[in-house]
Amino acid sequence: MRLKSLHFYIVIVYALLNFNKSVNAQCATGSPKTVTYTKTGSPISLFDTYNMPKFNPSLGTLIGINYNLSTSGFTMLNLINGDSFDNSFSMMQFNRKDMVTLPGVGMITISDTTIFYPDVTLGASDNPTPMPPYSVNGDGSNEWWGDAFAPDAKTYSTAIPAAAFATYTGTGTVSVNYDIIPFFFARGIGSHYTLNYVTMATNINMSITYTYCTNSVLSSGRLEFFAKASENDNIALSWTKENEENNILYGIEMSTTGVDFTAIGSMQSKKPENPATVVKYMFDYDRPAGVTGKLYFRVKQTDAAGKIRYTAIKWVDANHGLQTDISLFPNPATNEVTLQFRTAQQNTMQVQLVNSIGQVVQTSRLNLNGTSQGTMQFNSKYASGVYFLKVINEKTKDQQVSRLIIK
Repeated sequence: MRLKSLHFYIVIVYALLNFNKSVNAQCATGSPKTVTYTKTGSPISLFDTYNMPKFNPSLGTLIGINYNLSTSGFTMLNLINGDSFDNSFSMMQFNRKDMVTLPGVGMITISDTTIFYPDVTLGASDNPTPMPPYSVNGDGSNEWWGDAFAPDAKTYSTAIPAAAFATYTGTGTVSVNYDIIPFFFARGIGSHYTLNYVTMATNINMSITYTYCTNSVLSSGRLEFFAKASENDNIALSWTKENEENNILYGIEMSTTGVDFTAIGSMQSKKPENPATVVKYMFDYDRPAGVTGKLYFRVKQTDAAGKIRYTAIKWVDANHGLQTDISLFPNPATNEVTLQFRTAQQNTMQVQLVNSIGQVVQTSRLNLNGTSQGTMQFNSKYASGVYFLKVINEKTKDQQVSRLIIK
């Protein structure tokens, strides 16, 4: 069997969808966003596996997954008469079934096509071989060729059930299997003939679209959330809040997948006597014994009117401690601030300077080129007070927020 070689690429698309109001209601703030991963190519065997990227939970909370597939192709068939006499063939038919297997969904039949061919008489071979495969001999009159166009431009779409979201979330990939099952049949008078699949050509375009709600910094009073491993093997969670009010409930939530969160504690807000005071909250989480891998944390804010907002998700690796974070110096700053990362950074960072009412007053880009330190020069003389630096990795879209004082 001759098969086409596989050529594929990944396209990542970030897009803000214009959902209707019923879908908008799924996110605490703003409209849902999507990230789409696409692979195109041709299978190199009858049973191929495509590894599609999982959803990165640092982008936000996953609320939907859609899988889409379009495929088309053809098969070239060959029938050889290996007998020393003319041979008549009847009941010639070809069947091809294309199937895809998705985690959480199972095996789905994309195409199941049967093609029938008219009877044919093939000439004798001048040097028949006693064992298959029977070779082509003489002038070639003992050989028949046929094309079978199956599947013929099939498409398939499905929504992944929420129960399977954890399988599609985290680092690494999720495997999608594409299987082709062919069957070629002919009945001949003689006993020496060969049925061949000479070419099994297929074009595939598949994509997975993840729909999610972003977990951004809360707009009603700036909130900065931290998570780190403590020396006593616990996890220290803390957050600071600008312009704090009474009657706000903070729910601390944890997840092992980054999708399904469970409440692990709660705290009531406390309004300071001085409105300019930044309130700090602390929560110590006792890491369960034997836990490995990443633990994801976020804070759920519920105000007096029942409106819910979430912080960005932070994770702690149970094996390796805290995810990379940022230190600022000098802090307080005057004309510039230096960002110190825990590890060397290969990607470009977008840095936003945000004032205490949520306005972005300056945006800069840091090309760190494998270093762990970069400096942001202030474009203006900003008023003294509390600001925040929002750092966005332009490749991974990971975000971190740090508090900065400008004097």
